Amino acid sequence: MLPDWLCETAPPRPTKGRASSRFLTRTLRDTARLLETAVFAEQAARARGLLQSLDARAKLICTLALLVAMTFCHHLASLSLIAAFAAGALALSGPAARFAFHRFWWVMPGVFVLVAIPATLNIFVPGDPLVVLWRAHAPHIIGSLRLPSELAITRQGVVSAALLVTRIISGVLLALGLALTTRWQELLKAAHTSVTAPFVFTVAMMYRYLFVLLRTVENMHLARRARTISPAPAAEQRRWVGNRIGVLFSRSRRLSERVCYAMLARGYRGVPWVLAASRLRGRELAWVVACAAVIFVALYLDRFILKGLSW
Repeated sequence: MLPDWLCETAPPRPTKGRASSRFLTRTLRDTARLLETAVFAEQAARARGLLQSLDARAKLICTLALLVAMTFCHHLASLSLIAAFAAGALALSGPAARFAFHRFWWVMPGVFVLVAIPATLNIFVPGDPLVVLWRAHAPHIIGSLRLPSELAITRQGVVSAALLVTRIISGVLLALGLALTTRWQELLKAAHTSVTAPFVFTVAMMYRYLFVLLRTVENMHLARRARTISPAPAAEQRRWVGNRIGVLFSRSRRLSERVCYAMLARGYRGVPWVLAASRLRGRELAWVVACAAVIFVALYLDRFILKGLSW
């Protein structure tokens, strides 16, 4: 026979909102989503495609060269040429293209709102008005800011916004093409020099043990949910999260010391190693020639053919 107090059901404690009761669920979902993204990126780098078949050193050098060439282009046509070349190469890279373009179209609306739309207004870029949005009898002064008597979209602002957005699109496509089609170890090996060695070592350790810490966070939250009968108040959840942050910091510090000693004991001297030997072949030479041709055409188009034009 069970005692009466054990048979009684305790009513759930009231919470101050639905958001607080879903805190652990959201944290677990975001952690799983980040791990899924990393796994998919690794799978995309192993798939068959144009960029996946190239050596990491050739891709890294060509990407940096294209990014530098973009800084010298000041016309929309030359920047669009580089953006089209990056998009075409990424489109021939299999699963990496689908993942990149899916993330790309989610980011671009924010870029337009935060960058393009303000740049078209005469408040930031004065010029010839195309569309007058608002007109007043006299200019307004707010502190040290002097607002014009009319708010308009200028031709110079539209040109500058188009150049800025195209430059951002080109840079994002080049960065995604390099990151999604290159395995992390190969990319670090390609970027390793005597100058960049400390930075490469720090990034390698951060990337590798970020997932270990994510698994630790996930296990702590799962243990909390498994021992929770009713949702806790928001104040108690905040105290618990603060305590877990301290525990995670202590664990990460102890783990870093153990990992460092283990790596030194196994002969690590700061140089990343990969199982597959990298070598430059004919396809890498063809890729370098294609990138050099795009850079030459873009710069020639920008400096000579489009010289003197405002777009």
